[in-house]
Amino acid sequence: MEPVIEVRNVKKSFEGKEVLDGVNLTVEKGDAVAIIGSSGSGKSTLIRCIAGLEDIQSGQLFLKGKEIRDKNETVGKIGMVFQSFNLFPHYSVEDNIARPLITVKKMNPEDARKKARNLLEKVRLSEEASQYPSTLSGGQKQRVAIARALAMDPEILAFDEPTSSLDPELAHEVFSTINELAAEGQTMLIVTHQLNAISHFATRVAFLNDGKIEVEGNCDEVLRRPDNGNLKSFLKMVEFGAI
Repeated sequence: MEPVIEVRNVKKSFEGKEVLDGVNLTVEKGDAVAIIGSSGSGKSTLIRCIAGLEDIQSGQLFLKGKEIRDKNETVGKIGMVFQSFNLFPHYSVEDNIARPLITVKKMNPEDARKKARNLLEKVRLSEEASQYPSTLSGGQKQRVAIARALAMDPEILAFDEPTSSLDPELAHEVFSTINELAAEGQTMLIVTHQLNAISHFATRVAFLNDGKIEVEGNCDEVLRRPDNGNLKSFLKMVEFGAI
């Protein structure tokens, strides 16, 4: 079975500063891969390149065996969930999910709304369908964003620090949903500092440092038995709240 996502020797620079320095990463179907590392290590840049939100200078990106040569090729195939939710404030919760299905996927409006309601039930927000984003908590907004990304039936869900702006209780709501998706076999890629949360669902963890993946393995190998000095320093900083 070919990987869902394959990153080969990807490089990316901003104003002469190399942010990604030959990154290689493979995500298989059903994987939940967590990308960790200090601020500025290139985590968000990597996931944005994979999602087609940033161009790469060199290297290759493959989606299900096909090289991505145009960022538009990833539209609808990689569902992106941002830390800032990015909901439409003038649409109801249901419309935030249904409208993209109608406009982008040309779905029948009735079918789109039915799918939106089913997804809201999945993320335990059925009762908020007619509400507007301004009335929701941060955790609820993020769960709506997850439902909206799922609505497009993506090959992979990509999360960029989905709980960084949330307090612990609301972050727990979001990670409970992500945990359920992982249990269902949803392929996911997640950038986060919430190491305790990812230990419950991540099939693999990749440690990014200075634009390179220095360590990759399962949660036990990376989070509990690290043998890389940079990784040990990072884990200690997280433990003491320095990140």
